[in-house]
Amino acid sequence: MAKYHVGIDVSKHKHKACIRSLAQDSYSGVFSFDVNRQGFEKFSGTLKKLSQNKEDFVIGIEATGSYGVTLAYFLLSHGYRVVEINPYRANQFRKAQGKKAKTDHIDARSLAALLSLENHKPLSIPDPALDNLRELTRFRTDMIQERTALVNQLHETLTTLYPELYQVLAKLDSPTCLALLIAYPGPEYISRAGEVKVAEILAEVSRGRAGKVEAKALLEAARNTVGVLQRQPALAIKVSILGQRLIALRTAVEKVEKEITRLFKKLPYDPKDFPVGNISSLAALISEIEDIHRFSTLKQFLSHFGWCPQSFQTGNYNREHPRMSHAGNKYVRRLIWMLSIVSIRIVPRYRAYFQRRVAEGKSKMHIIVAVGRKLLSVFYAILKKGIPFDPNWEVNCQFALARH
Repeated sequence: MAKYHVGIDVSKHKHKACIRSLAQDSYSGVFSFDVNRQGFEKFSGTLKKLSQNKEDFVIGIEATGSYGVTLAYFLLSHGYRVVEINPYRANQFRKAQGKKAKTDHIDARSLAALLSLENHKPLSIPDPALDNLRELTRFRTDMIQERTALVNQLHETLTTLYPELYQVLAKLDSPTCLALLIAYPGPEYISRAGEVKVAEILAEVSRGRAGKVEAKALLEAARNTVGVLQRQPALAIKVSILGQRLIALRTAVEKVEKEITRLFKKLPYDPKDFPVGNISSLAALISEIEDIHRFSTLKQFLSHFGWCPQSFQTGNYNREHPRMSHAGNKYVRRLIWMLSIVSIRIVPRYRAYFQRRVAEGKSKMHIIVAVGRKLLSVFYAILKKGIPFDPNWEVNCQFALARH
């Protein structure tokens, strides 16, 4: 049984802490300590003055980016019990206390009080492979989003400079198209280069899949372009730089994916055990789940990722079709949504379910949400029981029952 609740408001250079004594229902003054080993040891020494028994403390750290990660790992490695506090919940609790002002001192005291409520996420030092996988899969997701933004920017630029390019090379982020745009970043550059040089670069990068035919079409389109050639000096620089950034980003993504594959092979899972997903997506999902056994029920598992309805009831009114909860891990929510769409395409049972519900007049968006719930249920069972996915489990069960 804890005797002290410690709330910590984290920041970049200094953390603020407040200690609540449960026996006396009293709070210490808010004190600060530096974000370095000396500061962390000073904080640990303050706790030891109150009690040498580390089980007497529950330490709450607000989940605000990466500022509290080093402190959490330090405390966990020294045997303290650390929980993560949801920022939204902390903000609502502070307001419920009637504190409209927001300062580091108020936040630290409020966090110490909030620890009396339950359902805070307990933290632990994860398996090293999962820990590194989570960092890399999140980084990969961020880079994919950055790549999408750059492609959109390139698309917008070429719409003004050279809109006819899409009729010849439709995929702007392909190595062939990017190599061409870096070498000849505009219609006048392509015209001056001539058909032979353009064909050479296309053939070299595409390994012979493109060449003279495409070069001829590009030159013809360049001579008759409706692009704003007046802006070509500026837009050509923009196109070239965007092309270089996209190529560099492609190389970086490939490097990260290679390391993700290496780390995933250390885990006791085979991609074939799951109904859908490649190594990158499965690595992201499993690393965000961490230890499946911390979820005692499927309901807790779904709630953790926010893939559940947000109940709304007041008086005699009960919303018939509640909206999805917006809580949970944003990386997993986005991933499950994409996997649901893929599973409808390639997994027969989910495709049949989707088609049946569409025929019944259900909203496609709601059906995809339902498929996502089914997928999460399957992942939960696979990870919990260690049994691979069986696409014909209903038929096999009926056959087994018939035999008995």
